[in-house]
Amino acid sequence: MLVKNVMTILCELRTTAQIEHLHMFTSVINSIGEHLNLTERIAFAIELAIDEAFTNICHHAYPTLNKGDILLTIEKVEDTLKITLADWGMPFERGELPQYNKNTPIDLRARGGMGVHLIENMVDSAEWVIGDSSAIPNRLILTKQLEYLSVGAQRTTPRRQLNALLSVSQVMATTTDIDKLLDSIVREVRDVMDAERGTLYLVDDIHHELYSKILHDDKLREIRLKFGEGIAGQVALTGEIINIENAINDSRLNTIFTLQAGIQVRNMLTVPMLNHHQQVIGVLQVINKRSEPFTQNDERLLSAMATQAAIGIENARLLAQEIAQTLLNQELETAKTIQEGFLPNQIPQLLGWQIAVYWSPMREVAGDFYDFIRTPQGRLAIVVADVSGKGIPAALFMALSVTILRFALELNLSPRELLHRANLTMNNYQQSSMFTTAFVGYLDEQTGKVVYASAGHLPPIHYHHLTKKCTRLSIHGVALGVFPSATFDESTAQIESGDILAFYTDGITETINDEDEEFGEERLISLIQSLADESAETIAQAVKSAVIQFAKEQGTFDDETLIILKRTI
Repeated sequence: MLVKNVMTILCELRTTAQIEHLHMFTSVINSIGEHLNLTERIAFAIELAIDEAFTNICHHAYPTLNKGDILLTIEKVEDTLKITLADWGMPFERGELPQYNKNTPIDLRARGGMGVHLIENMVDSAEWVIGDSSAIPNRLILTKQLEYLSVGAQRTTPRRQLNALLSVSQVMATTTDIDKLLDSIVREVRDVMDAERGTLYLVDDIHHELYSKILHDDKLREIRLKFGEGIAGQVALTGEIINIENAINDSRLNTIFTLQAGIQVRNMLTVPMLNHHQQVIGVLQVINKRSEPFTQNDERLLSAMATQAAIGIENARLLAQEIAQTLLNQELETAKTIQEGFLPNQIPQLLGWQIAVYWSPMREVAGDFYDFIRTPQGRLAIVVADVSGKGIPAALFMALSVTILRFALELNLSPRELLHRANLTMNNYQQSSMFTTAFVGYLDEQTGKVVYASAGHLPPIHYHHLTKKCTRLSIHGVALGVFPSATFDESTAQIESGDILAFYTDGITETINDEDEEFGEERLISLIQSLADESAETIAQAVKSAVIQFAKEQGTFDDETLIILKRTI
């Protein structure tokens, strides 16, 4: 018997090819992922591929202001998702674009090559089909083999996270009695996490212990643990999450506690409760998830609930609406404050040198960052970097990148060795598909010599006072966090009196005007040449003004960072 594949159309969505409409496609993918119970890895890959494809169509199929439409069709054929993006704009000839080569210097790569490479790596197949006429559109056809969560497992969707946090908020609004509040929080956490048992420990600062009250044999008993004793004690001592998938042979378990609690532990997840000073005020623990061991998504969800509960415990008299409103208002502001703390407090003042900085996030937080650090050899390390993506995810990855790079700078490594070490660390510890481009230069302010290396970042512009011309500090290197085996080259530049170095991110040169033209590197070079006799601050402010004026109503589509370094003697 011949069995035909069963095809199901999950979605058809048509909209104007404008970046601000991208969120509609993202929402559709999230909904389908939740509906099909897809793993987060598969859902993320599909979302990233569609994000890149949508952006490419907006910029390349419809390069003018007269934007046409994009039609998204999603079909399910057995365990494969077929995604078609159709447009009626300029066709894209995939065969005319050379294969992406990570070793090609970034300024020599074909435009759009990395985006196409990203799309093709996120899905199982990608086919560009050129339309035959104005009635038959161009099509990008993507396919992706599906992976599903195991039976009973829950996806950590935004809706689930919001409902969980809302549940805890509502509980905190029901009472100001601390014992009743703790009991209600534990019940909500246990239900949301699908666990057999939940326990909330509070810190006794006087005795340096954790204490909790549990119900056993119809009697309320108090359990006390020294810091470092048992799993909860270790979490309280270190402030780190402990997730035990198989507890049968785990020697870290406190057998006295399990006997007192009257429960056979199969798996356990324990997270710290931190107040706004990042001090441990308690520990939240759930035991025996019914469907399967606790996952990393469960860790994130329970941590979020623990943070919420910590706020409620310290502010038990606040109403639930006040707590929710405070959290919503503080979330981005806190993230912004934390991120700004990663940036230098002040610009270095060097005899015979001028340094000026322009940094502007597209949103409340950014993926761009820069730094000035004294190396153990006394040279000034100048770092400028750009994280893939935007918003909160980019800001979080930026924090990881800053931490890794700063740690590497303390090891007395050369720029090339620094990027090599940072790349290995980033590949070992990050589990996302994000990456960071970075440029690192060590300046000897006495001689003017700069030793530098690049991780796939835009090459800085070097203005030579003697010839009045500009060159680029181009050098081989790929983005951090992509390939563990990546190699990096190193070179030197000599900065003479009157010379200028301009470090920047693509938010400067890729700013778009009303005619869909990019600000571009040539405009930046011309501006530097025309203002070469001015101060570094004047040049930086002039570039800022020029970019803003160029964009006009279009505004910015990316974070912007510019560092102007000028030698005056």
